[in-house]
Amino acid sequence: MDIKYILPFLDGLKNILEQFGMVGIERSGLYKKDYMAVDKDVTAIIGIVGELRGNVAYSMSQDTAKNIVSSMMMGMPVEELDEVARSGIGELSNMVTGNASILLSENDVNVDITPPSIVFGSDIYFIISSVDTITVDLKTPAGEVEVNIGLEI
Repeated sequence: MDIKYILPFLDGLKNILEQFGMVGIERSGLYKKDYMAVDKDVTAIIGIVGELRGNVAYSMSQDTAKNIVSSMMMGMPVEELDEVARSGIGELSNMVTGNASILLSENDVNVDITPPSIVFGSDIYFIISSVDTITVDLKTPAGEVEVNIGLEI
């Protein structure tokens, strides 16, 4: 998978998190998987349609999700991942992937995104798709976020 299809999702996450005051975001891992599977506590999945097709999944621990939602809510403490917090993670994934679709369009790649699906729970493992996937781990001030990008090109 060409880097020009991966960077918009990473840049999109960085751009959006910086808007919530999170700076110093660093890549801490990059690897290829034969299929998209996740095992973190919270995962937001968004479909990509158009000139590219596939899925992007943003996965994190519950603590990371709470920290991110707290930042989105101007520092208001988030004690549990209730409906409002889960909705916040869904909105974050919309914002990030929407930003990525704008970045892709600047390179003449037009895509649309689907509404997010949120998977929440501990000790889970699920396979999202059988498409080759690039996984990038990002260290953020809120905790680690795993970005899984599986696109048919």
